[in-house]
Amino acid sequence: MAGRPALAALPLRGRLTTTAPRVAVSVLHWGDPADTLRCLASVAASAPAPALVAVLDNGTGTLDAGALAHVAPVATLVRVPENLGFAGGHDLLLARALEAGATHVLLLNNDATVAPDAIAALVRAATAEPRVGAVGAKVLSAADPTRLWLAWGRVTWRAALVERVGRGQPDGPAFDDVRAVEWVPGCAMLLTREAIATVGALDEAFFAYHEDVDWCVRARAAGFRILFAPAARVVHRGEGGRGLANPARYLSARNTMLFARKHAGAREWLRLGVTIGASLARETVRGDRAVTALLWRGYRDGLFGRPLPLRELGLR
Repeated sequence: MAGRPALAALPLRGRLTTTAPRVAVSVLHWGDPADTLRCLASVAASAPAPALVAVLDNGTGTLDAGALAHVAPVATLVRVPENLGFAGGHDLLLARALEAGATHVLLLNNDATVAPDAIAALVRAATAEPRVGAVGAKVLSAADPTRLWLAWGRVTWRAALVERVGRGQPDGPAFDDVRAVEWVPGCAMLLTREAIATVGALDEAFFAYHEDVDWCVRARAAGFRILFAPAARVVHRGEGGRGLANPARYLSARNTMLFARKHAGAREWLRLGVTIGASLARETVRGDRAVTALLWRGYRDGLFGRPLPLRELGLR
């Protein structure tokens, strides 16, 4: 991607030499610097501490190196001149973490905070059995931490593509067991080195949204297990973008079509077509022309592979 610095120019502190599990944490800064600092402070308080922590200022220029060093002295700050998206940003840090010897890499949203033992719980689940590709945390809502932001997901092949299991539900026994699932959210997803070597990195064509679903589907197709680890507790706020009204809806619609182009058969395309038509009809009846136009544009652009309007979306 144009504007990306060479990987060799992005050293991470703390090159890894031990034989124990070696965890790197990858955080992308986008939005409020206070969110990123809270996130990294929680990572710095983890026990045991991760071997590597890297934060990418994803084209904003707003993250202060001094403030970062104050809350997370072991973290390395990387700057790029433009927003690489969730996939591109994490892929950049992922490559350097693996080069430095990481056995596991935690992708973590900057508006999330981890419990002190969350990273250790993710690693325990990842190392408890062979052929684990990714482990997801129990993600709780910052607005009400007694309720789930998301536990795990399923691919439904409906207009929204996925079901977000547990979203908005009270935390409880139904979400207390380690289990194999279809996909886990990229806001707090631990990837194993073995799986990355086989499956590859995130697909940067997605930019943001559904790249985590795509990676988990590819990993499962390669014979890896995707696990939900409820002992790893993460609190996540979630936020929209700037510019075009609710760009997340555009990106979700666009990337539903990108995902389908990669993974759908005739039956899945039929279900998608029917449910997308029904969804657009509902929005039209409600009279929200802006939402209808946004969704239609997203589905169309994804289907035909049109370039992302990143500046119009407020993402560049």
